[in-house]
Amino acid sequence: MKYLLHILMILALLLGSCAEKKSPLDAEARDSGMRAAAALVTVDHTDTMSMERAVMDAKAKQSVYALKRDSAAVRAFDEAFRAYLKEKDRPLYQSIFPEDKK
Repeated sequence: MKYLLHILMILALLLGSCAEKKSPLDAEARDSGMRAAAALVTVDHTDTMSMERAVMDAKAKQSVYALKRDSAAVRAFDEAFRAYLKEKDRPLYQSIFPEDKK
């Protein structure tokens, strides 16, 4: 679980540093971010291997936009991922993003 939190924190830092512009892929990226977060929420939180797999799957989905050098889509993915997680599983959200006290 410790490694999972480190991976997620690095993912959050990388995704949070993106520029604030619009992209034609915003809607697709938001949908993908929500689906990735939904997949993470459904995993048994005591099964660390499955949790790590779900996180790596989310990172792979996000990296599609990074490889296209579309920082706005990367940001849209991150925002949707965080928002879904915050709404559906607050304790998991707070363990992954402890710096966000809201």
